[in-house]
Amino acid sequence: MGANIVVGGFWGDEGKGLISAWQTFRNHALGVFRGCGGTNPEHGLFIEDHYIKTNQLPLGFIFEECLIGLGPGTAVNVEKFLAEVKQFRLSPEKVRVDPKCPIITPENIQEEIDSSNMNAIGSTKSGTGIAMSHAALRIAPLAQEIESLQPYLDDVPELANQLAKKGTINIENTQGTFLSRYHGEYPNVTSVDVTAPSGIAGVGLNWRSVNDVIACVKALPTREGTGPMGDVEEFTVDEMQALGITEYSSIIDPETGQRQIRRKAKGIDYSLLKRIIMLNGANKIALTFAEHFDPDVKDATQWSQLTSKVKKLINEIERLTGVEVTLVNTGKQWSSIISKNDDLPAINEALVKRLKSYI
Repeated sequence: MGANIVVGGFWGDEGKGLISAWQTFRNHALGVFRGCGGTNPEHGLFIEDHYIKTNQLPLGFIFEECLIGLGPGTAVNVEKFLAEVKQFRLSPEKVRVDPKCPIITPENIQEEIDSSNMNAIGSTKSGTGIAMSHAALRIAPLAQEIESLQPYLDDVPELANQLAKKGTINIENTQGTFLSRYHGEYPNVTSVDVTAPSGIAGVGLNWRSVNDVIACVKALPTREGTGPMGDVEEFTVDEMQALGITEYSSIIDPETGQRQIRRKAKGIDYSLLKRIIMLNGANKIALTFAEHFDPDVKDATQWSQLTSKVKKLINEIERLTGVEVTLVNTGKQWSSIISKNDDLPAINEALVKRLKSYI
């Protein structure tokens, strides 16, 4: 019983949604919750060549089909919320929204689109930041005022705490630790704190119910937009393309109209990783994008299949942080993941069929 929290290390895009989905699946979680941010994160997974994503909902429900909750710390874009509910064929009984969630309006989105500051920091311009500022000024509309949300309204803190007494729940945080407005490199930050304590508070979960905090760490951290990446060298675009490790952002470059290429570090700044562990209270690490660090590990699904290069990296992470690496993501496909104890649930035809039905 209790809660597991999945948080992002460094600057986001670490596969939190995929890790949350596997954690929910392996624990047969009763619910997965979000407690901070709005529609600015993109949590997704690949099944074959198809990308399935959410912006508003946590992705953790996608394997287990458990209850979904948006805590009062989450800003809601009504149009995107209803679109995702429809896409994943979710009934109101399966998706609960706290009445106190602030609403992201079309005007909020347009204000961010028109903002030179938002363009300068590489914002997704989702309207989340303006909505949160309006909530702070007590002028934001709330979910309880929106007619189309009425069937989904519920006391999410009460719901999360009751489920945590009966079984396991997951909290799926958004973005990376160093994009936190509290702990990131201001002004190159998001509008809220995204560490584990804020996820707990945004859901309204009693902190005593927390079991594990799992920090998702990219083997080669990336960052969108401006801002430092620690005391490590960055790949050039040509180097990334030559190695086949180029990643494309969801952010469109206003000058070219093309998706931006994510900046990528050539290694992990361990002083920053130690700070991530400290700020989140993380007691487990999920290492992601390991195939970018060593292509020979691509799509491995058993711990014994890890290459010596990746094992050396894991040993270094554990030695310097004192935190165990328990999950390793080894490829683009949703099924490319390894548990240290090789205890992940078996993939069955029904699950694959359901995932394909979301395409």
